[in-house]
Amino acid sequence: MEPLEPRLIVVPTDFSAPAAHALRYASSLAERFGAHLLVIYADTFMVPVDFTATAVGAFDLPREAMIEEAREQLEGHAEQCISARVPYEIRVVVDSPVAAITDQVREVGANLIVMGTHGRTGMRRLLMGSVTEAVIRVASVPVLAVSPRTPETASVAKVLCPVNYTPACAAVLRTAAALTDTTTSPLLVVRGVEEHSLGLGFDEMPRLHAWVPPDLVGRCELKLLAMGSPVEQIVGLAREAHASLIALGVSTDRSLVDEVRGTLVERIVQHSGCPVLTVNAFAARALQPAEKVSGLATAQ
Repeated sequence: MEPLEPRLIVVPTDFSAPAAHALRYASSLAERFGAHLLVIYADTFMVPVDFTATAVGAFDLPREAMIEEAREQLEGHAEQCISARVPYEIRVVVDSPVAAITDQVREVGANLIVMGTHGRTGMRRLLMGSVTEAVIRVASVPVLAVSPRTPETASVAKVLCPVNYTPACAAVLRTAAALTDTTTSPLLVVRGVEEHSLGLGFDEMPRLHAWVPPDLVGRCELKLLAMGSPVEQIVGLAREAHASLIALGVSTDRSLVDEVRGTLVERIVQHSGCPVLTVNAFAARALQPAEKVSGLATAQ
C-alpha cells in the first residue's frame, strides 16, 4: 500500500480572506510533500435573479470579459498566496462551485481538497449556504477545511481522531497519519461513550484497540470520552492535547436540525482552532481500491 500523501491538491477560492488563508495553508502542505496545486475559481457568470437597475455597472461586461477578468484576478491571487517553490495551475470554471470542484477533482485525478470556511452559523448559514460543507458531504476524496483561526503553516505534529468504527473513520485515520510530520507522530483516537458507561469500558477499550489498523497501533493513544456536548468536547480536547489536526469520518445522514445548525462535523469545522480533515462514505469507498492496488493519483 502506497502512502496516502497529497500529490495533486485542488484548492477552490472565492478571493475572500478565509480562502486566501486556506490557499497559503495548501501551499505550505504542498511544499512539505512536493505536491502540485490546482487553484480554481468557479462561477456561472450569470446576472443574479434579484438584479435591478441599482446594480448597473456590476454586470455591464460581456460574459467572456467577465471570465477573463476573473482569470486575471485569480492569477494575482495565486501569485500572492503560493510559495515560489510550489508548482501550480489556475483554472476559471464556468459552473456552480460545488459541481465545479467535484468535477475538477475527478478530471485531474486529485487526491485532496483544501478549502477555507467562513464559519457561518444559524440562519445566516442556512440562507447563504456553505460550499465547503456541501463539498465535505459529496467529495470523492478527503477534504481539509481550514478556518481563519488556524495556522497557515501545515505542520501536523499530533492528530485527534474521534471514531465510531465506520469505514469513513478508518479512512480518515489513515489519511491523517500520512499527513503527519513524522511516521511516529502521535494519533489520539477517541471513542465517545455514554457517561454512565465510562467506568465500564472493559469491553469498549479492547474493541477500540482491535479496530485500529495494526500498522498504526504503535502510534495511537486510545481514549474513551463521556460525550455530553460533543462539539465543545472535541474542540476542547484538541486544544488541551495541542492537536494540530482533527480527523473526522463524515456521516451521510442529515436532519432538519442539521440544516440549520450544521452536522456535528460542520460545527466542529466552524469552531476548531486547527484544520479539520474529513472523509465521507464516498471518499472512503474510493480510497479502498487505491489502498489495495496502486495508491492515489499523482500529479502529471
